[in-house]
Amino acid sequence: MLRHWSAEQDSAALYAALSQSESDAEQRRTYGALAAAERTHAALWERRLRAAGQSVPRYRPSLRTRLLIRLARWLGAGFVAPSIAVREMKDRDHYASLGDSDALALAYDEQSHAAIMRTRTRGSFGNNLRAAVLGANDGVASNFCLMMGVAGGGAHGSAIVLSGVAGLIGGACAMALGEWLSVTNARELAMSQMERELGAQQPVHGAEPEDLPLGDARSAAALSFCLFALGAAVPLLSFCTLIGRAAVAGSVAASLAALFALGLATSLFNGRSALFSGARQTVIGAGAAAVTFLAGRLFDALHGSGI
Repeated sequence: MLRHWSAEQDSAALYAALSQSESDAEQRRTYGALAAAERTHAALWERRLRAAGQSVPRYRPSLRTRLLIRLARWLGAGFVAPSIAVREMKDRDHYASLGDSDALALAYDEQSHAAIMRTRTRGSFGNNLRAAVLGANDGVASNFCLMMGVAGGGAHGSAIVLSGVAGLIGGACAMALGEWLSVTNARELAMSQMERELGAQQPVHGAEPEDLPLGDARSAAALSFCLFALGAAVPLLSFCTLIGRAAVAGSVAASLAALFALGLATSLFNGRSALFSGARQTVIGAGAAAVTFLAGRLFDALHGSGI
């Protein structure tokens, strides 16, 4: 009950902040109404807590809520709308699982709130940021694992640096090619469907594939290349400035720190807490790198024995 109370207070604080920073009068009223509804939800859990003999603490916004409020003030409500909608749907599912009538009413309200926030989503901006985070994460994780595998195999510093540079360039090129093909194929598929729907034997007049609102393949490829390369450079830099075990330790520390930071960023989209998302990203990345490092050690042992 305390967790529900805190979550509803967070939602109320977030909607109130959106209302205060909104210039459009109609949207300001909408956010104000959402804040009032969330305060009503919080009051229900407060009554239940007091009825159970529990004290209600002073409310303090969570780290995630404070971050979303700042982002909304800097970048607008549309930027944080996808994260809010995800959280509302998560609350809906949880309330629906409780089964009692009050919780079911709350679940209905949360679903309606999510629907409202979806109409305010700046899709392209939010999707681009999500793609940026994932692209950089792929670069960090893949090159970190590659370089740890080579280091585990007993390679010298120059060989490890070479593997990191090759991983950066090869991975970035592969990501760019994959993104270009994805956008191009999606555009061509949409064009083909358009022709079939119109019953045309010739290409649709006045509509070239590039005119369809599916994104620019060249821009998507360039962005993927840059973001992957940026992430892949993190584990590489230590080997360019340090030597021996210090280089390995520096690469591990920098890579895990980057993975944790990227995990924090993903919490804006997945509805999870920032600490959970950051820790999960770090643990998984560390585990993957440990596996490749041990694989390198095994290769070194087998190679040394002449197998």
